Amino acid sequence: MRILHVVHQYAPVVGGTERYMTQLSEELARRGHQVDVFTSRSTDSSRWDNSLPRFERLNGVAVRRFDSLPRTRLAWSALERGLQGHWSTGSRWYEPLIFWGNGPVSPRLFWALLRDGGRYDLMHIGNLHYAHAYTAFLAARRHRLPVILSPLLHMEQRATYDVGYLRRVLRESQTVLAVTASEQRFIRQQGWNREVTVGGVGLDLDAFPSLDRDESRRLFGIPATARVILFLGRKTEYKGLDRCLQAFRQLRQTDDQLHFLAVGPETEFSRALWRRHGSLPGLVVRDRVSEEERLAALAACDLLALPSAGESFGIVYLEAWAYGKPVIGARIPAVSSLVQHGHDGLLVQPDDGHALLQALSFLLTHPEQAARMGQHGREKLERRYTVARIADIVEGVYARVLRRKQTQTNPQECFHAG
Repeated sequence: MRILHVVHQYAPVVGGTERYMTQLSEELARRGHQVDVFTSRSTDSSRWDNSLPRFERLNGVAVRRFDSLPRTRLAWSALERGLQGHWSTGSRWYEPLIFWGNGPVSPRLFWALLRDGGRYDLMHIGNLHYAHAYTAFLAARRHRLPVILSPLLHMEQRATYDVGYLRRVLRESQTVLAVTASEQRFIRQQGWNREVTVGGVGLDLDAFPSLDRDESRRLFGIPATARVILFLGRKTEYKGLDRCLQAFRQLRQTDDQLHFLAVGPETEFSRALWRRHGSLPGLVVRDRVSEEERLAALAACDLLALPSAGESFGIVYLEAWAYGKPVIGARIPAVSSLVQHGHDGLLVQPDDGHALLQALSFLLTHPEQAARMGQHGREKLERRYTVARIADIVEGVYARVLRRKQTQTNPQECFHAG
């Protein structure tokens, strides 16, 4: 198959969608398919910087990157005004503001899709939320190219789907690939599309080598005897970092061996947190880190705490399980579809700081039960969430969509063949 993947950002950028599309692209290329990626040159969706090279071949995948308009304060203001106006009036006149504010706005990407899209058998769009999705969808319509959509909805966040042009992409894609059963149910309940298959997100376990815990801790200046809570992800408000810090502050009062390791890209929100909490004993903060350091953080911790109020899946929970670590997540549909409470992790209400405190205390003071949860998570990962398993599902969806297209294009030929 000749496959075109279109996504807002791609490796080496770290993020849930980016990892999903990168791992899927590389696995399909290993299987002998031609896989090309069209994406932005950005490493930071808050700014849409143009810093990555325009072309690379990464592990068998041809990656073409295009310049985007910068995401300025004016663009952010346009997004806010557009969403408020659209939701309060229902008017589609606000949608251009939303499109511009979301970005990446890339005329050259759109032109390349219009010019070259017809060379492929199908188009797979990763992440509905950003502007690339609608331009890719329009180009696919121009070429009568089947569209497979991985929307990666944050069901709790209307901005990721509740806009007219986004709903159109959901309705008119040939197949939607949901990453969880809860996302599948949500899309069907809304009446947007009946062709929804649960694919999921996977890990390449070979990319998670065994690491010595004590050596990994030394990398961050953490004693071997410490108990370590890890927060791993972009430090935005909805991820729950502030509640994790508040719980850590309380637990640290009676446990001077407790450390909190916060790893991930900084934001204005997190910088304000550090001004208030930065002097906490046992707090270790890292901004963007290398892949080696990220894996070391996972190996160094006793548990992962990410009580995020908005997730489409939560690949970081899989990464913690790869090292046999228990996880704490928020009781939201996507995470509840992945984490089984009391079996491979614990779930808390996203705004319940007391419940988070209790969950952290339980895992830290019951290491044997915590270890069993981590092992159960590892077993689930090996059984259901490897890249190979996910690629099997996606490859099957591609084949089914192409067979259906051929049947619709050549009904007589298919009739005689039968």
